[in-house]
Amino acid sequence: GGGDGDGDGGGGEDCGNSADSGAAAGECGVGGGVSDSRCAAQARGMHSGLVHPWGALLHEGVLYVSDVGGASEEQPGRVVAIDASESLARIGSFGTGHLRLPAGLALLPARDDGSAELIVADHGAHCLRAFALPPSGGQGRAALPSDEPSRVIGGCGRAPGLFHAPVGVAVGRDRTIFVSEFSGRRVQALTAAGEPVAVFEPPGRSRLMGLAAGEAADGSVAVWVCDYDADMLHELALETTGRQADFDEGKEGACVV
Repeated sequence: GGGDGDGDGGGGEDCGNSADSGAAAGECGVGGGVSDSRCAAQARGMHSGLVHPWGALLHEGVLYVSDVGGASEEQPGRVVAIDASESLARIGSFGTGHLRLPAGLALLPARDDGSAELIVADHGAHCLRAFALPPSGGQGRAALPSDEPSRVIGGCGRAPGLFHAPVGVAVGRDRTIFVSEFSGRRVQALTAAGEPVAVFEPPGRSRLMGLAAGEAADGSVAVWVCDYDADMLHELALETTGRQADFDEGKEGACVV
C-alpha cells in the first residue's frame, strides 16, 4: 500500500541507482518533415532547464515532464511543469530530493472529495510516487504540488505490489493503476490505493517499456505494453489472456537495474 513519502519506496530495500537511462534526442527537422515552427517550439522546450527528460503528461493546460537530471545533488530528478501554450514557459518543478530516476507519468483522477494525483514511476527507487495536484480554480498554472510526495507505493522486490525498475504507468477507466517493469519483465495491476490486484507476464519474459490502458475491441479491459527486447507491442486482454505470475519468495534476488 501507500507509504509516507520518505526514502526509497515504502519500506523496500535500497536497490541503488539506475544506469544508462538517458535517451538520445533526434535532430530537429531531419528526415521527418518537421516544420520550422515545430523546431522552434522544441528549441524553446530545451531551454526550460530539462536534463534527460523522459515522460510527459498534459493536464489542465500544464505539461508535466519527468526529468531524470544528472543523478546528482546538482542535477536531481524532478518533475518540471511547463505552460502548454505557445510560450512553453516553465512554471516550476517539484519532487526534488524525493525522485531518484523519474520515468513514466499518469493521472489518477480525483474523486469528489479529493485532488487528482500525478503518479510517477520512480525507475531508480523501484516504486511509484504520488503527488497531489492542487485544484486549478482557474489558476492551475500557478499551483504546483509540494516537493514531498503525498504517498509512496511499493518498493524493491518480486512479490505483488513491489517493483523491479518500474518504467511505465497508466490508469484505467475504473482508476486501476497499471505498471510495467523494465527489469521485472511484467505488468502489475493495482487498486487506486496501491494494493496489488494481479500480475501479468507477456510472452517471452522480455524487458518492458511504456504502456497504455483502455478497452480492447470486444470491450474488455486491455493494456498495451512496449516490448524492448522483442521489438513489438503486446496487447494484454486482462480478463481473458493475462496469466497471474507465481512467486517464489526464496528467489527474490537483488533489484539492480
